[in-house]
Amino acid sequence: MNYQACKNPTAKNLRSLSEFLRDHPQLLTRLPAGSQDIYVRLCSLIAHMRSRRSRNFFMQTLNAMESLKEVPSRDEILKKALLLGATSWSLVIPYFANAKTMAGQDGLLEEWTRFTLRLAERDIDVAGAFLEQTAEALAQHGPEEFLSWGELALEILNGNQGIWRVAKAYMEESLNGERDFDLPRWQHLLNLAGSICNCSPHAAEAFVRKGSHTCRLLNDEEVQQWVLKGMAENQCEEDLVGYFSATSAKAREQRDYLISGVKLSEAAGTLALICEAYLGRPIRVRSNESLAGVQGFGGGAATDGRTVFLPPKAPDFVLFKLMALHQCALLDQTALRLITGDKSISHTTAHLAAERALLTTMPGLRQDMEKVAQGQLPPHYPQEPPLKMSPPPLWWGDFLPVLMQEANAAITQLQQKAQEISDLPTEVVEALLEAMMAKGQREVAGLWKQLNDLFESIEFDSPEAEDLDEDYEAFNYWEWDKNLGDYKIDWCLVRQRMAKDDPNDIVAATREARQGLINLIRSQFARLKPERFRKYRAQPYGDNLDIDALIQSLVEMRTSGWLNENVYVRRDKRVRDVAVLFLLDQSGSTEEEVAGRRVMDLQKEAMVLMAEALDSLGDPFGIMGFSSEGRFRVDMFMVKDFWEEYDQTVQYRLGNLQPLHFTRMGAVVRHAIHQLDQVPAAIRLLIILTDGRPYDSEYGNLDYAVEDTKKALMEAKKHQISPFIITTDKKGASYLKRISPQTQSIIVPRVELLPTVLPNMYRRLTT
Repeated sequence: MNYQACKNPTAKNLRSLSEFLRDHPQLLTRLPAGSQDIYVRLCSLIAHMRSRRSRNFFMQTLNAMESLKEVPSRDEILKKALLLGATSWSLVIPYFANAKTMAGQDGLLEEWTRFTLRLAERDIDVAGAFLEQTAEALAQHGPEEFLSWGELALEILNGNQGIWRVAKAYMEESLNGERDFDLPRWQHLLNLAGSICNCSPHAAEAFVRKGSHTCRLLNDEEVQQWVLKGMAENQCEEDLVGYFSATSAKAREQRDYLISGVKLSEAAGTLALICEAYLGRPIRVRSNESLAGVQGFGGGAATDGRTVFLPPKAPDFVLFKLMALHQCALLDQTALRLITGDKSISHTTAHLAAERALLTTMPGLRQDMEKVAQGQLPPHYPQEPPLKMSPPPLWWGDFLPVLMQEANAAITQLQQKAQEISDLPTEVVEALLEAMMAKGQREVAGLWKQLNDLFESIEFDSPEAEDLDEDYEAFNYWEWDKNLGDYKIDWCLVRQRMAKDDPNDIVAATREARQGLINLIRSQFARLKPERFRKYRAQPYGDNLDIDALIQSLVEMRTSGWLNENVYVRRDKRVRDVAVLFLLDQSGSTEEEVAGRRVMDLQKEAMVLMAEALDSLGDPFGIMGFSSEGRFRVDMFMVKDFWEEYDQTVQYRLGNLQPLHFTRMGAVVRHAIHQLDQVPAAIRLLIILTDGRPYDSEYGNLDYAVEDTKKALMEAKKHQISPFIITTDKKGASYLKRISPQTQSIIVPRVELLPTVLPNMYRRLTT
């Protein structure tokens, strides 16, 4: 664009101004007589331009000058407007927009105008950006630091080709509350941008606008390393822009590598629990890498109203915690208003409202905030927000109202479409869509395709839970979907039922036939029983004096002058603190016979041997059978609860277990976790006897079933429960090693060996 003023306008060049004044003969009368000449001189600067642009300028200038009628320093303002206009007409309108404000600051109008002229000598675009950002810069930095803010742009205008892009980007981005740094930080960033400009001005601009904010978790030295790496490993313009805008995977990986601290992958589970405790509902915590390219995203923590997105790494867990909780509070406070289109909420207002809500609920976080802010947190924060926050707290992250609105609109639209082709509840469809969005898919068309593919790959025709004649308890459990990379909420219904207690002689017959083996196992288990009391000598307190320790103490006192007070005997009762829950597979395949006996009968025999031995040992134990027929009919049959005696009723229940349907292992394990969580024992074991791989109607393929079972076993470990799988499936090696490590599973090559293997395995696990 040609910004050169028309210094000596000819009659031809002034034609548009003459025509404008002729068409509006009353306009000049709106101005005082002394300023009419100045108006004509200012308008003559653009009179040579095409009609529409020049006429807009004429009218804007007239309105600006008319608004100065009552301003005491009007003449001074008009005089300086002529000075700037002589440099470029493009500076006149933004100058007038801020002149009254600057005239109200003592002596600042003169300095402001002089500094604008200095910038204009280097670059007109940057000078224009300076004028346009004046009001915001004055509000954020105050009269004292206002010109210091501008000086940083002037310093880098050193004549490098394209450096004006960097300076202009700084003028605009440095006042963006989401990308704010203090001035020393900006000076460091601009120096680095100047180096990048030697390779690519566009990449340098991208660094100031986007890349710099993405590196907020890096210190100055680490940012410099990140920049040097980018310049060394990227050659073409496209790669440089991709790296320094932090949209390329290489840029994010290098940033994450430089951050010393905690990985999100290691902390996500704990953070999700913290978020759930605050919100009172489950919340996903995911990496923010899937937000690359989203409008307004600068690399910090964020939320789409349903998922909390955090950087892949952070310097420490405390910062991660503050980021996650702040986004939860932000989501809880503003999501509903944002989704309904309330545009009156500024970013700073939303952040401060979230902070107030967060600290009201969890006041102890104040100490964590002060620690992360390193003394920069205002005394009355956030009740009395300061006039400026430069930079804003590191845990605030990004505020993405547009993303919230789009996510809500997409889910509402697709829920309605899904009702036309599927009987799935709307809350299930919502959970599926949220999981897809958390992985980065945001386009409605893409979400719909994924949802359709899911409908086609998994049959959702699981039988409904029928009414049973007996009493039972129902429990809903989540299920892990490998394809979604997330849980399906309340996907399975587990029905806890009592095993039938019809009289039978199966346990009695087994006891009679295996009495010798039972006696052997009991004698072996008797060695596991602890002594009633154990003596601890040379203790600081106890029931009696330890004579040997007392004599030794007196000797030491004579030789060194120091008396050792550990001269007592303490006797502690040792208690074997072990509890175990046995799960017996009742799938239809246990009907098969081996050496003339059903697999089911061999499992029951093994359980009889264990029960007889454990009853004498005194370890609390429970027994449950399990079978499934679809996700709404996962049945678990209570044979013996932990608090029950191993009596005749329990023995009848064990004898009545029969082969039934399938093996939905994930739901079974999750219910077993629920049962064991109610048992206060130092060592809690979950031992599963099964004859085959996890399988059920619409349980997906083998990969799906294996991954869900693996996830359930991992959940057990988080609950301090040690799971162990004993399978008689000779082909189990192909999938068992994927479900659990070898130390937590065993394949019994001959099912008839199960009755002797099980007691040996238990002894090994508990000693």
